[in-house]
Amino acid sequence: MSEGAKPRIMRSPGPVADAFLRSRAFIKICLGPVGSGKTMAMLNSGLMVGARQGAVEGPGGILRRSARIGVIRETYPALKSTTLKSWFRIVPESEGVFNWTPPYTHKFSKIIRRDKKTNNPLEIVDLEFEFRAIGDQSVEEACRSWEVNAALVEELDLQPPDLIPFLTGRVGRFSDLDPSLVVDPQIVAVLNMPDVESHAYQLAMDRQIEGLSDDEAKLLEETLQGRKLIDTYIQPGGMEPDAENLHNLPGGRGYYVLQIAANKNKPGYVDRMVHCKPVPLMHGMPVNSGFVFTRHVRECQWDRRRKLIVGIDNGLFAAAVFCQRNELGEFRTLGEVVNLAPGGKGLLKVGPTAFGKKVRQALLDQFPGITAEDVKLVGDPAMFAAADRTDGEQDWRKAVEVALDFGRIHKAKSNRQLLRNTAIWNAQGEQDGYYIDPRCKHLIKAHIGGYRYQKAELGTGETRGELEIAETIYTHVADAEQYAALEGEHVISDIRGQPRGGGHAVVNESDFDVFSGS
Repeated sequence: MSEGAKPRIMRSPGPVADAFLRSRAFIKICLGPVGSGKTMAMLNSGLMVGARQGAVEGPGGILRRSARIGVIRETYPALKSTTLKSWFRIVPESEGVFNWTPPYTHKFSKIIRRDKKTNNPLEIVDLEFEFRAIGDQSVEEACRSWEVNAALVEELDLQPPDLIPFLTGRVGRFSDLDPSLVVDPQIVAVLNMPDVESHAYQLAMDRQIEGLSDDEAKLLEETLQGRKLIDTYIQPGGMEPDAENLHNLPGGRGYYVLQIAANKNKPGYVDRMVHCKPVPLMHGMPVNSGFVFTRHVRECQWDRRRKLIVGIDNGLFAAAVFCQRNELGEFRTLGEVVNLAPGGKGLLKVGPTAFGKKVRQALLDQFPGITAEDVKLVGDPAMFAAADRTDGEQDWRKAVEVALDFGRIHKAKSNRQLLRNTAIWNAQGEQDGYYIDPRCKHLIKAHIGGYRYQKAELGTGETRGELEIAETIYTHVADAEQYAALEGEHVISDIRGQPRGGGHAVVNESDFDVFSGS
């Protein structure tokens, strides 16, 4: 504990979490139900790694140890909303120096031994924790230049399969520390029980590192000098007699009773998140799993003071969605245009002129008195492909613009799937952050489960879920909403964890193809 800091009482989640915390394995993994204290154990593991490093005698004979610990998640919003909340319960933001510029860093010192008679410090560890998000980058881009004593990975099953193999070459490497002082570099990972086809299941349960041959794994084990290569700890399910961390949960075991009741229509979810049981991942999992009909569906009013954003997904099954962001940046979906077949079980093909006229009529009907000045049209960046493309996206766009007669269509800010999905997930995850009008019946069905991950065939003839989005009658309207959701101040910079403010980006929205002469 640093000098002058108030003592903090940390209550152990339980014996499995404690054993995980003490493990010196090169890769150690803890699986457990939601709320089982895994994240706290992971973060405390980083502190323990620091305390194990070699020491150098400093002024006054005080032994000083140094360590740099990396923490990684899928997005910066996830880091802020969950990981850092847990972290500040262990080390307050006010202790040392915390830098909120991505990647976030926290530098502080802890006294790990004192003189029993004088209470003067005898040993101090100087620590730097660096919090990074992968976002829409590759693993190599996200972890480039990382030189850390330990890498802490939360929600391992949500991270790219190549993350752990890449990190094996980043822990224990230093340019500014004496390599002889580096002790027991580690990769520490926590997660809920994954599905049986997940790369995380293969690593945790089968003890196999993706892309690493048996010979390479054997060589790695030899260099560990007796430490285990992979050590896995599985906490009891939330309804088991020896369930962990109940004393830290609101309502104790009642916390899990509520989880089961709230998710009784999702038996696979309950098995994984409450009972800590691996399950086959069924195809058809909804992409927007945070959508709750009773919370998110309500009548939305058009605010004439703010731009109406029309998101457009192009093609023969084109769709449009009418959206707005209010003064607080909260997202509202007010209407949709979808060319449904009779019975609503399919889509009808529609040409650009007919589609443009249909969108125009919907705008005039739903928003009386609306003009081109009130609207911003944004669409799939594919519409802005080179004019010589055989599928003629630019011709489609121009024909829609003529028929719609509400100005030009602007290129959406990104076509990256993770950015688009995260814009919707963030909105739906915030209190009052997302509402959709009941008239958007097709899009509501998309959120409930029509917009889903696709199935894939296994060698056994079975099917399993893939984190790849299926092409269904709901994909186009969901895409259109995503293009609209990227509009708004700080939307993309917040997703990427970039600081707000600064200079203004220069955007070229002309039809000129800068690569046409290449």
